[in-house]
Amino acid sequence: MQHQGKISPQRITINEELSPGFGKSIHTFSQSKDICQDTVVARKTLTFDALRYLFQGALDRELSTILMLTAVSALGASISSKSALKALAIVGSTSMIFTPMLQQLVDRFCWDSMKISALYFTLMGIAFFCAAFVDSWILFFTFMAFAKIFDRQQIPLMIGVYVDNYPRMSRGFNVGIALTCMPIGGMLFASIASYIFAKKPGSLSGLLFLASLLALCCAICFLKIPIRKVVSKPYPPFRDSFKLIFQDRVFATILLLYSFIAIANQMTLPLRVEYLASHRHGLDISYGGIVAIFGIIQPLASVVSGPFWGKLYDRVSLITMRQCVTICFLIGIPLFFATDNLTTIYLASVLLGIGRSGGVIFWSLWISAIAPRDRVNEYMGANAAIMGLRDALSPILGYFLLEFAGPFVVGVVAFILLTFSMFGFERLCRSYAYMRRISIIGK
Repeated sequence: MQHQGKISPQRITINEELSPGFGKSIHTFSQSKDICQDTVVARKTLTFDALRYLFQGALDRELSTILMLTAVSALGASISSKSALKALAIVGSTSMIFTPMLQQLVDRFCWDSMKISALYFTLMGIAFFCAAFVDSWILFFTFMAFAKIFDRQQIPLMIGVYVDNYPRMSRGFNVGIALTCMPIGGMLFASIASYIFAKKPGSLSGLLFLASLLALCCAICFLKIPIRKVVSKPYPPFRDSFKLIFQDRVFATILLLYSFIAIANQMTLPLRVEYLASHRHGLDISYGGIVAIFGIIQPLASVVSGPFWGKLYDRVSLITMRQCVTICFLIGIPLFFATDNLTTIYLASVLLGIGRSGGVIFWSLWISAIAPRDRVNEYMGANAAIMGLRDALSPILGYFLLEFAGPFVVGVVAFILLTFSMFGFERLCRSYAYMRRISIIGK
């Protein structure tokens, strides 16, 4: 009687022998439970990543431009708004040189990357909040520069989460859906900013408080994104993060070819508004027309094409995806600068918006296709550092060409860089080193 209600180990063995499918059923149940849990993690990641992009979309280029233009007039700065925007962009981009070192600190001390991302955006919110109370242009620019630096440092921290939380076969689609929310956030902020300006022109403090609130909302979203437990492991010295560029031939080749594409696109970004609004180039398009191009047409093209690019990334090879994106720029950039026909410029803007959406998805995920799983963050840090350098230098090159050679030459140079990169990627696709890497890592 004292053994009543207990099951002996011997009895379990007998039951397993009598029912060979019993162990298999337990294994199947365990697999189903894991799949269900993975689905919940993926859904939660997508939900809060999409919300984060919605808030961050308003903190992107649109907010920086509006805040800087307003500050120049409100604070009576001696510096021009164009020079201020250039300086701010250069500060944010060059700060990414230190990204590999900060990334390695996160890994070395087993910090939660989402908590670090939340910290960055909390500091960004504090910078915006403090800027609302200053009446000095120098102090205002300093706080804005800190905000831009904190924004940039978060960029490489998401790739590990995407690799861990999304199934490989739907990773691109999930990232594409989330990224679709970014231009939506930008458009919503543009509408709110227009309303604030209509009620109270030059309301700099109101915009800064709104920016601070948006940054804190981003921080909360990061804290809600699931992350796997960080495991301590030895890491090489900080300087070794940059050695990857020289040690890994496939990685270095893709970085080089990708840099040509990025330079062709980035050097024309700040020139497009100037080209459309300039009397010197014979266009002088109205303010409403420029807003329609950059505030409506291009963001809408990005929103509509985002899920398509995500699906394409999941279905085709890495280089095929890259080539499709490059074709959009290859046609769109020369078309934009080679015509004074407004309809043609609208068409070019649609292609550039579509290409931007695909380019962001590719940039967010391509490291996961060629880097070993335990070194994804390390590779992404090096990638971010190179991105910062080229983003800082590209506009300078673009303004130089526009000033001394004209918009047509800018389009031609961009076309040559894009064409060279396409041929380079086609050759890489057939190389043994690349094919072997893809077969080992998988997509």
